[in-house]
Amino acid sequence: MRCHGLNCTGEKLIEAHIIPQSFGRFIRGKRANVKLTPGRVGEAIPQLGEYDRDILCEACDNILGLDDEYAIDICRRFEANRRDFGDVFELPGYDGGRFAKFVLSVLWRASISRRKSFASVDLGPYQDRARDVLFGEKPLSGLGAFEVLVQRYRSIHIDATKWLFNPERHPFIGLNAYGFGLAGFRILAKLDNRPLPAGYAPFVLNRSGVFRGTYVTLENCSEFNSIVSIVRKNVKRPAAFARPKTDP
Repeated sequence: MRCHGLNCTGEKLIEAHIIPQSFGRFIRGKRANVKLTPGRVGEAIPQLGEYDRDILCEACDNILGLDDEYAIDICRRFEANRRDFGDVFELPGYDGGRFAKFVLSVLWRASISRRKSFASVDLGPYQDRARDVLFGEKPLSGLGAFEVLVQRYRSIHIDATKWLFNPERHPFIGLNAYGFGLAGFRILAKLDNRPLPAGYAPFVLNRSGVFRGTYVTLENCSEFNSIVSIVRKNVKRPAAFARPKTDP
């Protein structure tokens, strides 16, 4: 296998994480983290996230790592530095466009990976164009089909900053889109030539340039309902409540 980086012919590939392992360290803490994949919810193992040995060399992974570090810094500083305006938040001093580029890198890594966990992420004709943006060949602004929205989970029952949802295809208002959850953020990336409605414009990170989003109640989100359904399906009844066997 050769590295998927732009014009790279390297064959010495590494264990490249789809979602950067720095996020795994950040959310790990002392408790087990929750990981959601299609059809299953459970402890996030390995703790630093899933990796693929067949996609990137060390040099190309390090190039993507520059935006990874920018994104993890946003997550670390959010609670202490955010400004709230009702259901809207902003994080002063941070570039929403650069965070959007990080989001694109996660989706691109998931798209080129053959791991089953990321099977629904397929950037199709945008895959090579995304690579060109990520490795500096073309500007992010040239990928007009790509627009990123971000929300922050709120819950009185659950600490969503310790949750990680793998990226998967998640159509949005009839448009092709992908979503994932990361350290308290709910991220939606539209990858479709049709534009979002004009009302979303102030919240499109890579258009406004501002790290701005809205709060959302976790329990009202579709992913929470999916978790509840999966848990109910997979949790085994205690032996004390099992139906007694009938004597032969």
